[in-house]
Amino acid sequence: MQTLNNTQQRWLALGLLFGIIISVGMLVVMPWLNSLSEINDDIDEQVFRIKRYQRVIASREEVLLDIEQGRKEINALGYFNTQVSSSLATAELQNSIKAMAVQAGGELSSSQVLPNKEQDGIVRIAVKVKLTGDMEMLRSLLYEIEGEKTFMIIENVTVVPAPKKRNRKTRKTEQTGNVVVTLEVSSYMRKQV
Repeated sequence: MQTLNNTQQRWLALGLLFGIIISVGMLVVMPWLNSLSEINDDIDEQVFRIKRYQRVIASREEVLLDIEQGRKEINALGYFNTQVSSSLATAELQNSIKAMAVQAGGELSSSQVLPNKEQDGIVRIAVKVKLTGDMEMLRSLLYEIEGEKTFMIIENVTVVPAPKKRNRKTRKTEQTGNVVVTLEVSSYMRKQV
């Protein structure tokens, strides 16, 4: 083996020192710097989210005004019943159905209030009616309900022939040409707060 002189020993020691420093840096400092970079990226992402939420919160009043304006526009269309309580709305629905049936040439024989159903701030009011008339009356009534400005939905329609009547002179039963119609009509109103 050959021995190294002092200058060569110094350079070798210096090289080993730098090698150890670089090895320690690679094993300890680099993972630490990588995790620090990931933490900074997470912080930047959270700052971005916070700024986005601040913009959304800042526009809250504008959105609430838009919602209120939309409600006013929908109410102006007249699709919802405008009564202050569901009882009054149900009574109004019953009266309008009765008026429509009479106008169409039918005879209202019974009217029953169905339970109200509430969903998402809208109350469904419903009435079950039974009336008698001819097919022309039924057609006119359905068109009248469909053409009503207040939004009404017809559900569960049952149409059966009216009972036969006995002729007093001949004592035979005869068809009257009438039908008995049972239907549920529902309307909607906004829940009063």
